[in-house]
Amino acid sequence: MDKKKAIKTVAVYAALIIVILILVVNSIGAGSGRASFLQVVRGIFTGNETVRVLISVNMPRTLVAFFSGAALAVSGILFQSITRNKFADPAIIGVSSAGFTGGLIATVLLSASAIFVSLFSVVFGLAMFALVFWFSYGRGVKSNKILALGAAVNAVLVMVILTIAVMQNLAATNVILSLAGSLAVPKPDVVFTSVIFSITGIMAAVLLAGKCNVLMLGDRTASGLGVNVLQTKMVLILIAVFLAATAAVNVGITAFLGLLAPLIARKILGANHYNLIPLSAVLGGLILLSADCFGRALGTPVTLPVGIIVTVVGGCLFITLLGRSYNYAD
Repeated sequence: MDKKKAIKTVAVYAALIIVILILVVNSIGAGSGRASFLQVVRGIFTGNETVRVLISVNMPRTLVAFFSGAALAVSGILFQSITRNKFADPAIIGVSSAGFTGGLIATVLLSASAIFVSLFSVVFGLAMFALVFWFSYGRGVKSNKILALGAAVNAVLVMVILTIAVMQNLAATNVILSLAGSLAVPKPDVVFTSVIFSITGIMAAVLLAGKCNVLMLGDRTASGLGVNVLQTKMVLILIAVFLAATAAVNVGITAFLGLLAPLIARKILGANHYNLIPLSAVLGGLILLSADCFGRALGTPVTLPVGIIVTVVGGCLFITLLGRSYNYAD
């Protein structure tokens, strides 16, 4: 890395750290018992009792929002490397809905713990993506068909989710809010699972950044460079589904975040996955945390779910990209 590139990278991450700190303080002071930015800052240093209460209530939600956003962003990058299609997103191809469905089944029908719920969501997500992957590749179909098949799987699974809710007499409002990415006050085991699983998956993705760079050159070129393409894709799929499914348990089907964060990261530091993966993780966390702060700042009787905000913004971007006929590789 040349000196100019290194300085730019350091400057970008320094700026992002400042933004993260500002958003965390805003998130702590948001919601009921709202405190201003300066009140929270003073309270942190003076040990104000009200601020301590706000931290204990809002910090778990802040952590889940940030790490779930980071997980979805990195999952999007990995799916884009696997398919060589920069429109790939875990929600678009049905992985998020599969993960949410698996989590709902484990929670409602099995009354499982947070860790088991996340693991079951991963298994269910893998099963659904395996079907999409098989129908897309097993018969020689190009990778862009994953988007269409995934969209069909997503639509079916949303109906399955609503059917489970009706059959189990669950409150429809709660299920819909969860599906749309509502962040309630999470329990400690949920926070622990979200943070640990997200960090684990992101670190695994960083370790495979070089393989992602090679895969973007095409399967034939990657194979010629000594990469076992099928094996590498299987490992990347496992990590991508792991990240997306565990995040979906907490933030529902939050679409387009896996497209939005990598797109911004590529504009800032380029397409090298050694930079792209960590930067996208930070940006994904910031986007979801910003959406949560905005949703709570509206002051409506029901906090606007993060999934709605991110999906609207990301959807507009997606439509714009399609309208400009971006020629991304299959």
